[in-house]
Amino acid sequence: MKRKMNLVKEPDSSINVWLGHPLYQWVDVAGLPDYSDRLRAQATSDAMGRLLIHGPGLSFRGVTYYPAGQYTEPGKAPLTALGPFWEVRIEQDVGDGHTAAFRVYLPAKWNGCFMGIAGGGTNNEIDWYTSGRFNVLSWPVALANGYACAASDNDSGTRLNCDWGFKADGTPEWHHIESWIGRALHETTVWGKAVTTLAYGEAPKKSYLQGTSGGGRQVLTEGVCYPADYDGLWADAPAIYQWDVVFASLWPVVVEENEHHVVPLEKYQAAYALARADQAIGERPFDEDDPDFKAYLNGLVGVATTAGPITQRDFEVMVKTWRGPFTRDGRRMGHSFGPAIRQWPLPFGNPLYGYFRRRPDGRLLVMPIAEQILRWLAADPKMDIHDLSYDDFEALWVRRQEHPEWDFDRSDLSAFAARGGKLIITQGTGDPVVPFVNTFAYVEDMAKHFESADAMADACRLYRMPYAGHSILDWSGPAVSLADGMAALTDWVEKGEAPDTLPIQRYDFDHDMALITGTTNYKN
Repeated sequence: MKRKMNLVKEPDSSINVWLGHPLYQWVDVAGLPDYSDRLRAQATSDAMGRLLIHGPGLSFRGVTYYPAGQYTEPGKAPLTALGPFWEVRIEQDVGDGHTAAFRVYLPAKWNGCFMGIAGGGTNNEIDWYTSGRFNVLSWPVALANGYACAASDNDSGTRLNCDWGFKADGTPEWHHIESWIGRALHETTVWGKAVTTLAYGEAPKKSYLQGTSGGGRQVLTEGVCYPADYDGLWADAPAIYQWDVVFASLWPVVVEENEHHVVPLEKYQAAYALARADQAIGERPFDEDDPDFKAYLNGLVGVATTAGPITQRDFEVMVKTWRGPFTRDGRRMGHSFGPAIRQWPLPFGNPLYGYFRRRPDGRLLVMPIAEQILRWLAADPKMDIHDLSYDDFEALWVRRQEHPEWDFDRSDLSAFAARGGKLIITQGTGDPVVPFVNTFAYVEDMAKHFESADAMADACRLYRMPYAGHSILDWSGPAVSLADGMAALTDWVEKGEAPDTLPIQRYDFDHDMALITGTTNYKN
């Protein structure tokens, strides 16, 4: 699996370095048929214009052919690793005066399948140029594996920016937000497959969608709400039960601000090291009433750290943080991140994740995606989570019921399964963004819609990745790579070979080598 590589980074990107790498390549495109002549004849502006005039809210904007290795965008290096392809450009009305950039990509060497492109966070698409080391199936990765694919940015950016969703007067753009929840991806899928069928003269034999985090939520939303769109789905670390994720990820800030006590990071790190070393609590959900957790907690006060010993007051705040958000009358607002979840960046890892980092003023940084969703709910674009009392926070949790159209809790995949669809869910127990308990609870609810465990296993399988992080291979535990996950899903969909196990690995991208390898079994 290892190969020699030029690991000199291009500005802001490693996408060209990783295209074609075994972590991201699961289709041998060299042996695929070449559809260039057919695409020249059928993927024309006239033909596409006649098709897309029938799409509600769609406006055709052109077709461009890109020879091998020559695609680029302003400020980005050319995609030298890609073969020739056609790009069909479409404008998509996504509500509240916004127009999305909707594109369909058609490779000359086609594997006969269609791939939808999901996003992340509050974005319908993640910037392909900077996603080289993430488990993000961007359109260049799809093209490199021979898929026709479609993507739409929902006019909400692609850089995990969280500053959209409000009109100039501060009013939330509800129609635009609802497009992000699910409508835009569904329309992109339907018309992306229509364009693909016209261009190649035949319909895709199978359609797939992979997404991680917010993209994982999109994957599950597709399966529940639009079960005919895809044959194979893979949701990695899905931010499903979105409200639970939002309130859980913001809870440490609310606790620190309301308790008026700052626990140094070094003390959380010491508690984490002890938790990881304690086999009795390991990957289990935090439960302070459990005897094993009680034994662990009883030993924390007085533990020496470089910031001084853990005091009784430190302990009280830490436990309140690990417990997760509850209302004053005991209702859970979200599942928690326990002491065995690393909440800060690794020295050599991706710096994006980790809540226990501080702003220049000393206050905790927040997950901006979660704060923006709460701002929509509060209808206040300037709301600062640091300024909320416990009662303010609880009031927002109650207010979420005013938006039943934001139904992030739907788990009925039975219609998707009935038409032969296959779903893989992967979740790391070291995820610092989506509480792993959240995903496991969703799968338990999903099971209620199937006649038996066997019936569910025929269509939907959950794979638990020990201590793996969020959508990456270089966190505190091994995870499933894009290539391994997509190869398994493809075999399940096209050959009927259900994967009992999936390969997992923790990867050192800087030295292009696996640090840990293994397998994980499915467990619904």
